[in-house]
Amino acid sequence: MNRPMSTWKLLALMAMVAGPVGYWMFSQSSVNPSQAYAQQAAEATQARTQLDPELVVHAEQLSKAFREVAKSVKPSVVSIKSLVERRSVAQRGNGRGLPQGLPPEFERFFGPGFGLPDMEPEQEIAGPDGMVQLGLGSGVIVRQDGYILTNNHVVANAAELEVYLSDDTKYVAKVIGTDPRTDLAVLKIDAVGLIATPMGDSSKVEVGDWAIAIGSPFGLAQTVTAGIISATKRTDQGITPYDDFIQTDAAINPGNSGGPLLNLRGEIIGINTAIASRGGGYNGVCFAVPSNTASRVLGDLIANGSVSRGFIGVRPAAMSPELAKQLSLPTDLKGALVESVTKGMPADKAGIQVKDVIVEIDGVAIKSDSAMRRAIGETKPGKSVNVKIYRDGKTIDVPVTVAALDEKALASNERQSLERAQKLGLAVDEVPPSIAKSLQLEAGEGVIITEISRRSRIPGVKVGDVILSINGTPVNSVEDFVQSLGEIRAGEALSLVIRDENSERMVTIR
Repeated sequence: MNRPMSTWKLLALMAMVAGPVGYWMFSQSSVNPSQAYAQQAAEATQARTQLDPELVVHAEQLSKAFREVAKSVKPSVVSIKSLVERRSVAQRGNGRGLPQGLPPEFERFFGPGFGLPDMEPEQEIAGPDGMVQLGLGSGVIVRQDGYILTNNHVVANAAELEVYLSDDTKYVAKVIGTDPRTDLAVLKIDAVGLIATPMGDSSKVEVGDWAIAIGSPFGLAQTVTAGIISATKRTDQGITPYDDFIQTDAAINPGNSGGPLLNLRGEIIGINTAIASRGGGYNGVCFAVPSNTASRVLGDLIANGSVSRGFIGVRPAAMSPELAKQLSLPTDLKGALVESVTKGMPADKAGIQVKDVIVEIDGVAIKSDSAMRRAIGETKPGKSVNVKIYRDGKTIDVPVTVAALDEKALASNERQSLERAQKLGLAVDEVPPSIAKSLQLEAGEGVIITEISRRSRIPGVKVGDVILSINGTPVNSVEDFVQSLGEIRAGEALSLVIRDENSERMVTIR
């Protein structure tokens, strides 16, 4: 008697049949690739049999060059950790601490006071003896007895610096000297027999040359990246007073700061310093201090602990067509506008005046204020230079004997100027165009009083008055106002020439 098949047996039978049938159908569809794939497979097979090793020999040689550079420099590149006291971090607050005047698109690498991330308590990295790791950078050993070249912003404000060699051996480093004007610093560790990387000649670097960067981006020690030289002599970037950078597209990120930029001979051609980035990371535009500049700074810092620079007592400003038009100068005039001249300094003694435009120094064209700073700064103190200026429609040659830049005296003078400005109880600003027109002032002439405190020592002045000069020196900017006050000696009378809607008068304070 035939019984009907139960439901579960029927399902089992269907599964047994469907499995092989489905596999057969799938396998049949996979056996035959598309005509396009078959063509690609045939071409690949033919290419493999015809591959000529000589076609890649040059590329392999270049690859070998990169390998050998990395091996030769590895023992010289160090990681640097900057430590500060925990309470010092708390006093900093949560601001990023970017330097004043830095363009927003430029982000410094990690280092105290430059481009720091917010340091919330839970984000702090514990260090020894109540210290906190605040920054991480790189450096390169330049002498076998432990001298290391790095960036100033990597070491600035650190209470202690830890240096880690390529084998993770840790040393506590001593700061030999720093140079904020080029953002360079020299450290020393107590070690001998180290591998030093030689300095190359950055004047021979050309656009298109290969460039290799080694450092510790994001704490990843001994990271090697490569690219080309994108540009040389990148000036006026607002990064340092003496901008003159090598630009490269070698990948450089936070933590690379202070590490070397190298050529294919394994020579240092630059010290990686800054990147152009809207988000703080690599965008292919990176800057390095040229090795020739670094060599000079290195020698001065090791020998003297400071850098010897020239100074003539001029504060320059960048020329622009708009500024030239305001000052009734040729709109295509290139040079450094003299904003102020310090009394008693070489420029003042030589007869250089406010509103002169410095267009040439010792036969070298000056096209910007930073170029003028570099030209004078790199001149040996005591040397006489020929300064060509543009004044009243013609050029004049003025011999100037360069003095030595005294950083401490300059900083002290600036502090005294600010203190005197505060004691006067006046706040000043640029004169608005509408007020300048009503008072028949030239563009950029004078500063307007915007606030008078109760402690002001100057009688007969009011908000809205325009200060034209201080003790006979024209005042054409807030900086002029502050500097002129700083040049007044103790006990010397203070005379202001003031103009308002009714008159021009002199106010004297003794």
